Amino acid sequence: MHSDLDADEAWERLRASRSNPPARANTESRRKTYSAALEQGQQLFRAAAGVGPATSPVLAFCGLSQAGRAITAAAWSLKNEDWRLDTHGIKTHGVPSPVP
Repeated sequence: MHSDLDADEAWERLRASRSNPPARANTESRRKTYSAALEQGQQLFRAAAGVGPATSPVLAFCGLSQAGRAITAAAWSLKNEDWRLDTHGIKTHGVPSPVP
């Protein structure tokens, strides 16, 4: 998928989605996870862009992990508690289908 948005415009749209979350991220617990994960992800990616090559990959990994948490919080295909990701990084147990 191609987009003409630059990073700042993309983050602006993502931030705006916190007030009206997509898909299943409209329930209380999913909304909290979605909003917090987007905020933390953005901060981690920005921090990664501002540090040297020894630290940048660690921050980018953590930002990517938060992005994954936001995606699963909004995913229609993940029901009950399947949307909650476990441990550091992105790891699931017993998810019957691929994570969207």
